[in-house]
Amino acid sequence: MYQIIAVISLGLAIFGVITPGFPATEFVLLCAWSSAKGSPKIHTFLHTNRLTGPVLYNWKHGKVISFNNKIISSISMLLCVVFLLYSELNEHLVILALFGICISFILVWSRPSRINIDEEL
Repeated sequence: MYQIIAVISLGLAIFGVITPGFPATEFVLLCAWSSAKGSPKIHTFLHTNRLTGPVLYNWKHGKVISFNNKIISSISMLLCVVFLLYSELNEHLVILALFGICISFILVWSRPSRINIDEEL
């Protein structure tokens, strides 16, 4: 079961990287968690990969989101807001999506941007 979750979440993370507004980081974290329990091969790949390794290291050591990742996430969220406002979706869906984006924005920017070295020692 953990292997299935790892593979699906990795696929969704890859999809999230190329699709504005679709989360990637959350799926990378889910993949790391599930692969730690069920797929050592995927787990090793995630932690040694140049794209996901630093993100996982930062998250493991203080739930840190780097400043660059915060900027990229914010730009992606802003693009989603623009698309939503110019879409012809139901008003209620747009409001619900905007609410979710606002919560995500607050959560991303509430996390520290650097690992506190004093806590590491």
